[in-house]
Amino acid sequence: MKKLTLIFCILIFSGISCKTQKQPRAPKIDVPIAINIQAENSSNANYINLSYYRFQLLNAIEQFQSVNFVLVEADENPEVILNLDIENFMLWPKDERVSRRRVSRNIVAGTDSNGKPVYQTVTAVVDIVQIQQRTNARFKTSLSIKAETPVKFQRTFLANYNYVNSYVDNIQGDMRALDPSISMSRGMAIDLTEDDYILILSKQEMIRRIADEIRKFYDSKTKVSK
Repeated sequence: MKKLTLIFCILIFSGISCKTQKQPRAPKIDVPIAINIQAENSSNANYINLSYYRFQLLNAIEQFQSVNFVLVEADENPEVILNLDIENFMLWPKDERVSRRRVSRNIVAGTDSNGKPVYQTVTAVVDIVQIQQRTNARFKTSLSIKAETPVKFQRTFLANYNYVNSYVDNIQGDMRALDPSISMSRGMAIDLTEDDYILILSKQEMIRRIADEIRKFYDSKTKVSK
């Protein structure tokens, strides 16, 4: 009797585990996409690496999509076509300000005869450098997806960004006077390039909205196919 009960329990748990076992996900389909970018002829836009920017756009748009996108040329029968015009891309002159500051800290220099800590005040003079640089651009977008009911989306996005960075330079005096957070910010940060700025501006709203429109279409298509 005990053996029959044991076999019966094994069969029940086996059936439950089979039902709860997840079905393997279907592989994502490949969708050809063409991204056509035009940038107006200007002193700033001329420094944008459009090939690099195109691949960065593709990577950002492809995040959390139910399909894989394959980048193709406009004459290779793409299913998704994104036309993008970059206008009024401005990188304003850099504003750099330097302020001299005296800093001091109390540090433990040793102990007295009773074993209590003895403090010493150390001082240093530093330059606090603050850099600001403004940038802006206008993105005119046109998205189309070939389908039985074609998808059309057009919108112009205005983007602004203000880069701010501070660091410590020209330290004179006792290094121990610097707070750890200050000492870690020593030296000039890497300057952003035109490629960095245009990508930052693109991610503020434009990329997110384009990706949402594409995701909305393919998610609904995937649900119908299931």
